[in-house]
Amino acid sequence: MNERKRNIAQIQNDYQKQMEQQAQRLKRKRRGLLRRLTVFGVIVLMFAVLVTSALWSQSSALKEKEEKKVSLEKELKQLQTKQEDISDEIKKLKSKEYVLELARRDYYMSKKGEKIFDVDNKSD
Repeated sequence: MNERKRNIAQIQNDYQKQMEQQAQRLKRKRRGLLRRLTVFGVIVLMFAVLVTSALWSQSSALKEKEEKKVSLEKELKQLQTKQEDISDEIKKLKSKEYVLELARRDYYMSKKGEKIFDVDNKSD
């Protein structure tokens, strides 16, 4: 009988060792899983930060370019208006009557027999 008790104690010890080993393996597996998940989470977080910063910089660059576009369009309209005015002036300067009118008005030139009086219209 003494031998029988010893086998039982030994079986319980073997069982206990197996359970401890299994518990340690499980603990190592969980630790490895936790490490892998942590590394994966850090990588995902870094990727998210990278994408967010890229989007932010692109949106600010886009906003600047839109503002520049608006200002350039405004300048283009002004230049087109100025070009139209200059074209009109060129057409007028090709006319002999307009040139004569300018000469009389700006340079006080006169036709033969015409007298020019400079009248100051100030009512002071």
